[in-house]
Amino acid sequence: MIHRFEFADAFWFRFVLRAIVISLTVFAILSLYPAVVHGTSQDQQRAIFGLTVLAAFIVTASVFAVAVNDGHVTIVAGEVQIRFEAFFTARFPLADVTAVRQIDPRPRWRYRFGLSTNLDDRLGCSHGGRFVEIELARPCVVRVWPRTIMVRRYWLAVREHDELLAALRRELAGRPASHLDTAA
Repeated sequence: MIHRFEFADAFWFRFVLRAIVISLTVFAILSLYPAVVHGTSQDQQRAIFGLTVLAAFIVTASVFAVAVNDGHVTIVAGEVQIRFEAFFTARFPLADVTAVRQIDPRPRWRYRFGLSTNLDDRLGCSHGGRFVEIELARPCVVRVWPRTIMVRRYWLAVREHDELLAALRRELAGRPASHLDTAA
């Protein structure tokens, strides 16, 4: 059975990104319009180049805004798959999981938005919400550009926090030597 859990929407980021794109677009059009309509041919060429750069910026920002919402945790066929936006994708077998627990990292502001890591053995993914920590027996190699991190602990804040915790515990309950931390 496939269990899929989505990361919370990054509304706070998308709103700011849209505001910047709209503001820059209005400013650029108002600034370049006189050169296109009343300028010399050299002014018009420069203005058209400026509009082309603006169009490229809008396309890039749109792609980035879409990529921000592409994140989920999937449990399928004895494997956990994590995809967090365009930052990274990780896969590891459920057999490698040694502990699953709810955590409350401090300071909260540091871990609540986006990707966080200690660049050693932990990777945190959140757009807000409560965290589930997944601890692994063996490190999982994850490429987070431009680094490769040997991750032993994932801190994940998904919308369906309680369901993720329950699904992981259910999947691991059948193991004979389960080391689940049941403190929630």
